Amino acid sequence: MNTMINNLNTILPFLSDLAQNNNRSWFQENRERYDIARQAILDLTATLIAEIGQFDPQVRYLEPKECLFRIYRDTRFSLDKSPYKRHFGIYIAMNGGHRSLFSGYYIHLEPGNCMLSGGIWCADNQGIKRFRSYIDTEYEELFDIMAHPDFKHYFGDHLTCFESLKRPPMGYPADHPAIELLKMKQWLTSHHFDDSLLNSPQQLITHLTQAAHAMMPFSHWCNRGLLE
Repeated sequence: MNTMINNLNTILPFLSDLAQNNNRSWFQENRERYDIARQAILDLTATLIAEIGQFDPQVRYLEPKECLFRIYRDTRFSLDKSPYKRHFGIYIAMNGGHRSLFSGYYIHLEPGNCMLSGGIWCADNQGIKRFRSYIDTEYEELFDIMAHPDFKHYFGDHLTCFESLKRPPMGYPADHPAIELLKMKQWLTSHHFDDSLLNSPQQLITHLTQAAHAMMPFSHWCNRGLLE
């Protein structure tokens, strides 16, 4: 395992200071700190692609830069005009990295809120309908994936969402075995990890790789649903 990643321990202090000084003049004055942190993120991403790619061929040939989200916020339709995000985001996913609509491995780095997550989070209405149809016939495999000890160790025994219907969607009975999943509009799983891992590159890579390995069956199950 290549863990020669320099300056990982600069990422969270930079973000913490940015959160207190979210303006362009401060950012320009601290541009060198940002560049150092960003390079550490790219090095981390390259290592994770290599490690995860050993067991997940869907992400094996991604480039680090296509997986890294920009730190600049789109403020056009937001009341919050802060120009910068308070986190770094990495999305290691097939078909485009951070632009991908497929399930993959999202790494969120933010002081007090570091996590690995994945699943289906931005399907349109037709995509949601198709995915519900997939759940309707393939939920037993999903239940088996979620019952696996490795999955439960990192992600618990249920999925989460941002939005969910209060009643069963049209065409599905209230006593359907997967009715709570069918009500969802996103299907997500996440694992939070301690900020201190960024002080130890080897431990961080090992932890994220093992968690990604536990999540891979869920991610592939989601992607089969999107491809049907």
